[in-house]
Amino acid sequence: MSDSFPKGQWVEGRLYYVTIPYFFTAEAKVTSYSYAGSVTFDYSPPDQATLNGTATLEKPSPNPIKLEGSKVDVKIDVKGELLGYTNSSNIEEWVFYAKEKDGSAKADMKKEYGKMLTASKSFDFQIPASRVTSDSFKQEYALTVIIRFKNPVITKTGTITSLEQKMEVSAGVYKKDNPVSYPSVPSKPTKPEGKPPIARISAPKYVKAGSDMMVYGGNSSDPDGYITDYAWGTPGAEGGIENTARGYVWYTRDKVGQTFPISLTVVDNDGLIGSTSTEVTVIEPIPSATLEITGSLKQNRKTTLTNSSTSPTRFPIIKSKTQVTISAVSGGTHADIKYSGSLAELESKDVLFRKPGKYKANIHVENTAGYGADGEITFDIAPDEVPSVYFDVTQKMYRDPEKGNRAIIQITDRSFSTDKDTLNRRIWEYRYDSNNDGRFTDENWQIFNNGNEINPKLELTQVGRYEIRLTVFEEFGQPTIEDYVTEADRRSADSYTDPIKQALVERTVEIDNRAPEVDWDL
Repeated sequence: MSDSFPKGQWVEGRLYYVTIPYFFTAEAKVTSYSYAGSVTFDYSPPDQATLNGTATLEKPSPNPIKLEGSKVDVKIDVKGELLGYTNSSNIEEWVFYAKEKDGSAKADMKKEYGKMLTASKSFDFQIPASRVTSDSFKQEYALTVIIRFKNPVITKTGTITSLEQKMEVSAGVYKKDNPVSYPSVPSKPTKPEGKPPIARISAPKYVKAGSDMMVYGGNSSDPDGYITDYAWGTPGAEGGIENTARGYVWYTRDKVGQTFPISLTVVDNDGLIGSTSTEVTVIEPIPSATLEITGSLKQNRKTTLTNSSTSPTRFPIIKSKTQVTISAVSGGTHADIKYSGSLAELESKDVLFRKPGKYKANIHVENTAGYGADGEITFDIAPDEVPSVYFDVTQKMYRDPEKGNRAIIQITDRSFSTDKDTLNRRIWEYRYDSNNDGRFTDENWQIFNNGNEINPKLELTQVGRYEIRLTVFEEFGQPTIEDYVTEADRRSADSYTDPIKQALVERTVEIDNRAPEVDWDL
């Protein structure tokens, strides 16, 4: 006690206890480990027809996305790749289905008729704001890709006529942010609460060396929130994927025959994580040799042969080594195949076929990796059909004294083109049974109208029977190549020699005098 206090006075002291929360931050040096070694395995690329399908959610991005406005646009890319099979000419069609999995039953179907080993289609949907009735909503979609073959394909398990691959994706929407609040002075660190996210990877099972491969994690979801971060692991691959739902990687040629893992870890808004992984096998960078034939597949019409071959991005096709041939299988000859220039280094060429029949086109391509491939398509050229000739005419008419004793015949043409060509010229003729012997073959034809009239009028003055003939001429209803066609290539037909001949009685009109009117007065 200080001497300053007067002696003899009482002094009172008190003791207080104070609790103060605090944290320690420390750095620790720990032993790290690394491992090295080799992995061996057996691998062989697909040796029979195998369909590899992938579905990629393009929109919304990011997924899930915050609701802004009255709707959220959804776009899904569906891709099919036929592996272990090269006869593209046997492909009948690609069929793509997309539908919502809930009770709304919104669905769409698209087809691709190109003879391609790889095909894709995009589907557009919408999530209306009225469907998002809680803070978060997830719409699931079912996708299907089907490839059908013209002729059965033999596999190890039997004969097939089609292959099918089903996939699923989901799109998420949330209404408002879910901020995480902390006490100003926490008494102790808290453990995150909630359900962990679910990581999902969409990636092909096989990829050609040198090809860009998209890996997609946008189908990942969080049962009680949304994804905030994506972390990818792509050992052995070139390129990298940042903190996004998707990205592209590729593998060098020396990786052919090896299988590599692809891993994904996602973090949700609660700080919880979810992980998954898949594998991809690198196969040889063999190009795909493909031809397409478009246009009107009819004789004397323009068709277009297009080289749609593909090759891995880093091993492009060598244009100078592309070889294409077109040949007749049946019906026509090589001389009936018309085009200008040559088919060397073909990209696209207009071709005309003078005769109907079956034809085929072959293509050989090589890429900078030293791999080659061959493709073939077979197609039918339809015949240019003659028009069908028919007309209506009244079988009996009378001369009209008030019109100079003339009979005016009204005719209506009913002719048509059976294969959608254009009737651009009509010649109307008649011949008169001058000796009234019931025959017309000894009479001469006379033209009474050649102005391409559909409803011509024929004025006749002599009593007796007349036969009418109509000749129609076609103009091509589809594009042609004028250098290889003549006027004789335009089809024509007449009502006298038409294969579906109109009966003579339907082509004949009889002209008579009207009987006099008699009135008896008594």
